[in-house]
Amino acid sequence: MGAAIKSLRNNQYLPNWKKITELVHLSREIDRIEVEELVPSRQMFYQFSAGGHDVAQMILGGQLNHKHDAITGYYRSRPLLLNFDVNLDDVMAASIFKNGGYSDGRDIGHVFNHASDNGPSALPMCGGVGAQFTPAVGWAQSIIYHSKTLGDKAYEGAIAVAHGGEASCATNGFWSALTIAATLNLPIIFYIEDNGYGISTTSDFQTPGQNIAANLASFKNLLVLDGSGTDLEQAANLTHEAVNHARAGKGALLLRLTEPRLAGHSAQDTQAYKPDELVKNEQKRDP
Repeated sequence: MGAAIKSLRNNQYLPNWKKITELVHLSREIDRIEVEELVPSRQMFYQFSAGGHDVAQMILGGQLNHKHDAITGYYRSRPLLLNFDVNLDDVMAASIFKNGGYSDGRDIGHVFNHASDNGPSALPMCGGVGAQFTPAVGWAQSIIYHSKTLGDKAYEGAIAVAHGGEASCATNGFWSALTIAATLNLPIIFYIEDNGYGISTTSDFQTPGQNIAANLASFKNLLVLDGSGTDLEQAANLTHEAVNHARAGKGALLLRLTEPRLAGHSAQDTQAYKPDELVKNEQKRDP
């Protein structure tokens, strides 16, 4: 079938707002400690705050509850990972390259992995933009292999999620993964956070028309959902529709949510390239 861009439906989804609120406060406090204490003391060198992206990530993460669900993320995906009940000592150790972190200090700090036998997993990732997409497709293929070829019912309904920013849609990995997922009708969600910037470059230099969802409207075998990550009712319903679509075996889909980036690309980024009025408007859009 052809792609269809769909907005909010009448079917309402009610997330666990209490848990989401707790996790968002936790995520922002971790960001604050890193920015105000760890970066100035040079205990941490690469810091990527998730403010503005965090609430929508939590809404999606709360719906990843199949034991064989898996995500691949990028350096701003930590709020999504916090839904998986990771050990906070591991989270902080990873930020400062210490033993006990996700990779025992062998990464840039904000990339992660989380293996779980009884819940969703986060596949190992690297810091390279766009590197997260093809491993997620591989996981989605493995779900089909286990459930259909091997007849393992434990994999039925499991999904993969590839999480990235809008600038990552300009990479080879994104387009390769999208093609594989659509041609094979894989159970995968391409979850794209669009904050309008790739570091300091506006998205009109990354994506023609500045909307990857609109550009994919004619892509075959791909459902396309497009909405606001700061309109929490809309974000909840769109993420719920996305998860249900993938779990039902209806094939791949792309979910694009527009969100503000409330801090710089990294802790060293003062956002001097943004007009003051834009920065003020982004703060007003804090979900």
